[in-house]
Amino acid sequence: MGLPVLVTKALADTGYDLIEETSDGWFVARVSGSSVKLAVQSVAAGAILAVPEPRLIQQIGLEAAACTPPVGMTSVGVASSPVQLYQGLRMLHSLQTHPAAALSAKLESRLAAIPETERTREVRQRIGQDVFREALMELWDGRCALSGVAVPVALLRASHAKPWAGSRDDERLDPFNGLLLAVQFDALFDQGFIAFGEEGQTIISSGITAGARQFLRLDELPQLRFVLPGHREYLRYHRVHVFRA
Repeated sequence: MGLPVLVTKALADTGYDLIEETSDGWFVARVSGSSVKLAVQSVAAGAILAVPEPRLIQQIGLEAAACTPPVGMTSVGVASSPVQLYQGLRMLHSLQTHPAAALSAKLESRLAAIPETERTREVRQRIGQDVFREALMELWDGRCALSGVAVPVALLRASHAKPWAGSRDDERLDPFNGLLLAVQFDALFDQGFIAFGEEGQTIISSGITAGARQFLRLDELPQLRFVLPGHREYLRYHRVHVFRA
């Protein structure tokens, strides 16, 4: 018995190709043109997704499923509606193809093309920021995480919640440690004049005068388009250590 049309269409629309059905009722799909895989199973409650990466299903906000993962997978979760299924698959596609380890390898590859005498700390950080931004462009669908507007690409920045200088290597290129923001919001966030709550609500620093708030139209700022569980620890760090409360 195959998967429902809605599930197969969601897989195809988010860049996955079905490749096989296993003996225990799971269907394995692969990101087109790569070896990255996930497993899916249709159930009465919707669809169960399983991936090899530990905790990733919970980091994107899917409820844990009470079932044994298929061979090769470690985390499972339930997408209980078509919207949740599509959004979950889109997030998984981005995060599975741009994990911090892969971004780190891309950074090292680009550094290797530069003469060794020019590989300064500043050059490493600049290239790292470029690699990080490319991953966030896909995760946030090329739109500002706050306004949702597709401003010109040159006006979008990859903003770290936990700053590069204070992050471990595995945190610096973790897509959950970043927001894709239009330049004016990036400057405010980077300098700690705005922060974001657990659900993405905008918090404005008391260090900004009433006149500046009005000029910058800060009281009109919306909340983040979405906040995944994987973002929350980093946003909490920013509120505690970067935000000018």
